[in-house]
Amino acid sequence: MNDQLQQQLHNRIQAFATDITSLLQGAVADAVASALKVTPTGSPGRRGARPVAALRAGPSIDANALLREVARKPGRGVEEIASSLRMNSKRLRPVMAKLLKAGKVKRSGKARGSKYRAA
Repeated sequence: MNDQLQQQLHNRIQAFATDITSLLQGAVADAVASALKVTPTGSPGRRGARPVAALRAGPSIDANALLREVARKPGRGVEEIASSLRMNSKRLRPVMAKLLKAGKVKRSGKARGSKYRAA
């Protein structure tokens, strides 16, 4: 092979490798963003995803929604209830305290062993 042909082949292979690398990096970034349900820029993506900062803070919950969840399957702890609602238990606890104070939810057990049921 002459030097010019080898150089052309080398250039095309390099361009191909660069294109493939770029495509793979984009695909990986999209897959990670999809798994986190946010776009790579952190702005809301498809399917109503929240930015990463909003995921850390966690969604707030309506007291009626929490009461319905407690009534749906009584005898669970805050962690189990939070898990079924796909939220952080720290966001759920203040709402649960309001429901307890209002007498809409009853608690049995103490501390981390507490179990809740609708009143």
